[in-house]
Amino acid sequence: MRTLLSLVAFLIVAIYLIVWSCCYVVDAREQAVVLQFGNPVHARTEPGLYFKIPFVQNVLFIPRTRLFWGGEADDLLPDLPTKDGKKVELTPFAVWRITDPIAFARVLRTQQTAEERIKQFTRNAVRDIITTYDLIELVRSSDRKLTYTFGTDLLADAGNAKPAEIAIEPPPEVNATVRVGRPQILKRIKEEARARITSGQEESRGIEIVDIGLSRVDFVETVRRAAFERLRKFMESIAAYYTNDGERKKQEIINRTMAEVSRIQGEGQQRSNETRGTIDAEIIRRYAIAINETGDFFVFMRQLKAAKTCLTGDTRIILTTDSPLLQVLKQIPTGFNRSDPRPIPAATPAPVSDPSP
Repeated sequence: MRTLLSLVAFLIVAIYLIVWSCCYVVDAREQAVVLQFGNPVHARTEPGLYFKIPFVQNVLFIPRTRLFWGGEADDLLPDLPTKDGKKVELTPFAVWRITDPIAFARVLRTQQTAEERIKQFTRNAVRDIITTYDLIELVRSSDRKLTYTFGTDLLADAGNAKPAEIAIEPPPEVNATVRVGRPQILKRIKEEARARITSGQEESRGIEIVDIGLSRVDFVETVRRAAFERLRKFMESIAAYYTNDGERKKQEIINRTMAEVSRIQGEGQQRSNETRGTIDAEIIRRYAIAINETGDFFVFMRQLKAAKTCLTGDTRIILTTDSPLLQVLKQIPTGFNRSDPRPIPAATPAPVSDPSP
């Protein structure tokens, strides 16, 4: 009984292995090539369950989707000269797919080998085509005129604060004539790579390049430094333009401010002089009124004030004989003591001789 059960189990496992070796499943993202003793027999490009001869045939699964190569640092093309003598560094990439699974399995066998062929054909095509065009053709797609706009000029003139853009002309080579452009160059590179895949071999490789592009275009190190230095000087010229323009506007504002200050000071000085003149005229007018109203008393008080001011200490006065002050002094008796509070007796006026000859 035990022997019978072992035999049945062995038969079940053997049948399972035979069925498993006869069947294979193709995914929607794959295609399969049936190999018989290493030679491709037929291909399965549609997803589903398929059968093969066990132990004689095996299946090679290859991608059905589009594949990508390139765009990495290892794929860089250094020191590539253009037609106008500019050395650049390019990093190409390619999108490819397997069009004939049987030819692919017969010639290339593996995906790694196919990528090596794609790399070879793409790099050679890029190298041969790029060297026949100027740099301006490689980096631009049309001859549209380029302009640089930096900021706004908020003081276009003294009375207008409306923003106005300032356009700075770029270097002359930026607006050079573009006859082909980058898209057409890439198109020619793709056609050249496709032609090289099918040329020079009797049998097709079963692969096709869908598209070719450039993920990076740059100058070599020495040219890059020179270009950076030129760009730095260009930006410095723009900065100098704005600095000079700002200084000019600053001076205009200062001049307008100083003119306004001078005008205000002049008007204030004029009003001050007018007020001072009005007050001085009023003082003179009131002095005149006072003199007219007081008459001789005012004159007498002024004489006393003048005498008090002059007759102090050892003052020596030279008077004419007809001076009123001399007449007053003659009336003061000899030996008069200023500290004596008694009144001065009236004295008889002395006769005054005529000083005239």
